[in-house]
Amino acid sequence: PPRRNPCPLSHPVPAVLPGRIGVAAVTAGPGVTNAVTAVKNAQMAESPLLLLGGAAATLQKGRGALQDIPQVPLFRTLCKAALSVRAVRDIVPTLRRAIATAQEGTPGPVFVELPIDVLYPFHVVQKELGGSKTPRGLRGKLVQW
Repeated sequence: PPRRNPCPLSHPVPAVLPGRIGVAAVTAGPGVTNAVTAVKNAQMAESPLLLLGGAAATLQKGRGALQDIPQVPLFRTLCKAALSVRAVRDIVPTLRRAIATAQEGTPGPVFVELPIDVLYPFHVVQKELGGSKTPRGLRGKLVQW
Protein backbone atom coordinates (compact mmCIF):
# COMPACT_ATOMS: atom_id res chain seq x y z
CA PRO A 1 0.00 0.00 0.00
CA PRO A 2 1.18 3.56 -0.67
CA ARG A 3 2.70 5.44 2.24
CA ARG A 4 1.10 8.69 3.30
CA ASN A 5 3.12 11.72 4.19
CA PRO A 6 1.13 14.18 6.33
CA CYS A 7 3.04 17.04 4.73
CA PRO A 8 3.48 15.90 1.11
CA LEU A 9 4.77 19.19 -0.26
CA SER A 10 7.30 19.88 2.49
CA HIS A 11 9.98 17.95 0.61
CA PRO A 12 8.81 17.64 -2.99
CA VAL A 13 10.56 14.99 -5.04
CA PRO A 14 11.26 16.24 -8.55
CA ALA A 15 9.62 14.24 -11.30
CA VAL A 16 12.86 13.56 -13.16
CA LEU A 17 11.79 10.48 -15.12
CA PRO A 18 10.31 11.19 -18.55
CA GLY A 19 6.53 11.02 -18.53
CA ARG A 20 6.33 11.36 -14.73
CA ILE A 21 4.59 14.15 -12.87
CA GLY A 22 4.33 15.03 -9.20
CA VAL A 23 0.78 15.21 -7.85
CA ALA A 24 -0.51 16.76 -4.64
CA ALA A 25 -4.08 17.21 -3.42
CA VAL A 26 -4.84 19.86 -0.80
CA THR A 27 -7.92 21.19 0.94
CA ALA A 28 -9.45 24.56 0.10
CA GLY A 29 -8.19 27.78 1.66
CA PRO A 30 -5.28 27.09 4.03
CA GLY A 31 -4.31 23.86 2.28
CA VAL A 32 -3.98 25.73 -1.00
CA THR A 33 -2.13 28.71 0.48
CA ASN A 34 0.28 26.43 2.36
CA ALA A 35 1.27 24.90 -1.00
CA VAL A 36 2.44 28.23 -2.47
CA THR A 37 6.11 27.82 -1.51
CA ALA A 38 6.31 24.26 -2.84
CA VAL A 39 4.66 25.33 -6.11
CA LYS A 40 7.16 28.17 -6.49
CA ASN A 41 9.98 25.69 -5.88
CA ALA A 42 8.56 23.40 -8.58
CA GLN A 43 8.39 26.38 -10.94
CA MET A 44 12.03 27.34 -10.30
CA ALA A 45 13.17 23.69 -10.59
CA GLU A 46 11.17 23.24 -13.81
CA SER A 47 9.46 20.20 -12.30
CA PRO A 48 6.08 19.07 -13.64
CA LEU A 49 3.59 19.23 -10.78
CA LEU A 50 -0.19 18.86 -10.70
CA LEU A 51 -1.70 20.58 -7.66
CA LEU A 52 -5.34 19.70 -7.02
CA GLY A 53 -7.06 22.14 -4.69
CA GLY A 54 -10.47 21.90 -3.11
CA ALA A 55 -12.75 24.93 -3.26
CA ALA A 56 -16.03 26.30 -1.96
CA ALA A 57 -19.20 25.38 -3.85
CA THR A 58 -19.62 27.19 -7.15
CA LEU A 59 -22.80 28.94 -5.95
CA GLN A 60 -20.96 30.28 -2.90
CA LYS A 61 -17.92 31.69 -4.73
CA GLY A 62 -17.33 35.31 -3.77
CA ARG A 63 -20.12 35.25 -1.19
CA GLY A 64 -18.12 34.77 2.00
CA ALA A 65 -18.16 30.96 2.09
CA LEU A 66 -15.78 29.21 4.46
CA GLN A 67 -12.27 29.02 2.96
CA ASP A 68 -13.35 30.88 -0.18
CA ILE A 69 -10.35 32.78 -1.46
CA PRO A 70 -9.43 33.67 -5.05
CA GLN A 71 -7.25 30.58 -5.55
CA VAL A 72 -6.99 30.58 -9.35
CA PRO A 73 -5.67 34.18 -9.54
CA LEU A 74 -3.22 33.36 -6.72
CA PHE A 75 -1.62 30.59 -8.79
CA ARG A 76 -1.66 32.30 -12.20
CA THR A 77 1.76 33.87 -11.58
CA LEU A 78 3.26 30.66 -10.15
CA CYS A 79 1.94 28.07 -12.59
CA LYS A 80 1.94 27.38 -16.29
CA ALA A 81 -1.85 27.20 -15.98
CA ALA A 82 -4.42 27.71 -13.23
CA LEU A 83 -7.75 26.07 -14.02
CA SER A 84 -11.11 25.61 -12.34
CA VAL A 85 -13.46 22.71 -13.06
CA ARG A 86 -17.10 23.79 -13.42
CA ALA A 87 -18.89 20.47 -14.04
CA VAL A 88 -18.34 16.77 -13.38
CA ARG A 89 -18.07 16.08 -17.12
CA ASP A 90 -15.10 18.49 -17.27
CA ILE A 91 -12.96 16.75 -14.61
CA VAL A 92 -11.17 14.26 -16.88
CA PRO A 93 -10.57 16.64 -19.83
CA THR A 94 -9.30 19.33 -17.45
CA LEU A 95 -6.93 16.91 -15.71
CA ARG A 96 -5.63 15.64 -19.07
CA ARG A 97 -5.03 19.20 -20.22
CA ALA A 98 -3.32 20.07 -16.92
CA ILE A 99 -0.98 17.07 -17.06
CA ALA A 100 -0.05 17.78 -20.68
CA THR A 101 0.59 21.45 -19.88
CA ALA A 102 2.78 20.58 -16.88
CA GLN A 103 4.95 18.29 -19.01
CA GLU A 104 5.15 20.10 -22.35
CA GLY A 105 7.85 22.61 -23.23
CA THR A 106 9.56 23.75 -20.07
CA PRO A 107 8.02 21.58 -17.35
CA GLY A 108 6.33 23.29 -14.43
CA PRO A 109 3.41 23.33 -12.01
CA VAL A 110 -0.28 23.47 -12.93
CA PHE A 111 -3.09 24.21 -10.47
CA VAL A 112 -6.59 22.71 -10.82
CA GLU A 113 -9.36 23.95 -8.55
CA LEU A 114 -12.13 21.43 -7.78
CA PRO A 115 -15.19 22.97 -6.08
CA ILE A 116 -17.07 20.79 -3.58
CA ASP A 117 -20.21 20.71 -5.74
CA VAL A 118 -18.20 19.13 -8.56
CA LEU A 119 -16.63 16.47 -6.33
CA TYR A 120 -19.55 15.29 -4.20
CA PRO A 121 -23.14 14.14 -4.83
CA PHE A 122 -25.86 16.78 -4.65
CA HIS A 123 -27.29 15.63 -1.30
CA VAL A 124 -23.88 16.01 0.38
CA VAL A 125 -23.42 19.53 -1.00
CA GLN A 126 -26.99 20.46 -0.06
CA LYS A 127 -26.31 19.38 3.53
CA GLU A 128 -23.05 21.38 3.61
CA LEU A 129 -24.87 24.46 2.32
CA GLY A 130 -27.57 24.06 4.95
CA GLY A 131 -30.29 23.34 2.41
CA SER A 132 -33.65 21.79 3.23
CA LYS A 133 -35.78 19.34 1.27
CA THR A 134 -38.23 22.14 0.46
CA PRO A 135 -36.37 25.06 -1.09
CA ARG A 136 -37.14 28.48 0.37
CA GLY A 137 -36.11 31.70 -1.23
CA LEU A 138 -33.81 32.26 -4.17
CA ARG A 139 -30.76 30.60 -2.57
CA GLY A 140 -32.68 27.40 -1.82
CA LYS A 141 -34.07 27.29 -5.34
CA LEU A 142 -30.61 27.83 -6.83
CA VAL A 143 -29.20 24.99 -4.74
CA GLN A 144 -32.08 22.72 -5.82
CA TRP A 145 -31.62 23.77 -9.45
